Formats: sequence, C-alpha cells, structure tokens
Amino acid sequence: MKNKSNIISNNDIDSNKLRVIDSDGEQLGVMSKFQALDKAESQELDLVLIVPDAEPPVAKIISLNKYNYELKKREKLQAKNARANAIEIKEVKFRPGIGEHDLQIKMRRAQQFLDKGAKVKITIQMRGREMSKASDVLEYFKSAIENDLENYKYEQPLKQNGNRITGLINKNE
Repeated sequence: MKNKSNIISNNDIDSNKLRVIDSDGEQLGVMSKFQALDKAESQELDLVLIVPDAEPPVAKIISLNKYNYELKKREKLQAKNARANAIEIKEVKFRPGIGEHDLQIKMRRAQQFLDKGAKVKITIQMRGREMSKASDVLEYFKSAIENDLENYKYEQPLKQNGNRITGLINKNE
C-alpha cells in the first residue's frame, strides 16, 4: 500500500528482485518480491522499500508505522540541527541626526550581537533633505563603525540604496 508520505511498501513495490533486510537489521540476501512478502507476512510486518535506486532495490521487513515514526523523528532532528547551525542576522537602525551618545549605544548593541555570533546589518534611514548629505553621512558612519568595531569586517560594505544606507558586518575570525 502506498502511504501519504510516498513510502512504497508491500504490493506497491515494482521490482521483482529485492535485497532484503530483516527487522533486526540482518541481511537476508537477494530474493524475489514474493518470497520477501511471504517472510514479512509470516512475521506480521510490512515490506518497505528503503533504497529504491540501488541495484537491486533494498527493502526492509518492518512495521510501516514504526518506519514512518523513525522517518519523522530523523526529519525533526535534521531540522533542529539546521536551525542550530543557522547564522542569525540582527539589524541596528538609526538616522543621520542621531546624537553621539545614542550612536555609541547603538554601536555597543551591535557589538553585543556580534559577540554572540550573529551578523549585524547596519541600516541608516534618511528622509527628505537628509538625502542630499548622504555621502557625508556615509563617510561619518564608516569611520564610526571602523573605530568602534575594530575586530570586525564588512561582509557587505556600507552603500546607499535609495533612501537607505545598508551594510553587513561580521566578526573577524
């Protein structure tokens, strides 16, 4: 029977010759599909195709519910590991008219993010007439970032994109 998660089992297996593995993990060798189905039925288990691309395909005598459970468990573990290894991107936003002390606070916050292993996206948001002074603002913040964050490098240098200046910094390793 074909399961909703595309697991091919029992009579749905197309191949006539199969390499069969017992429920204990023991290899039973290459046999016909009908011999394997008989063995599975005698143990009151299912014949599940686990490696369909092999020559001959590999099938295992196992409970279909147990096999489904193991697959879902393995997928959850892989997803958990992927989340754990993902690099977080934090964003620090400010405007060109920011005060010196406020800028230092933002830089300190960026430093904390970087120390925790995250990448930091710096965004400088401009409005109206502030746009005409974009190059001055860009130079000012480049020097401020380079002075405050010595042990870090630009992954994407600060550049203007419309009414924003953005850049991505990362820890120097």
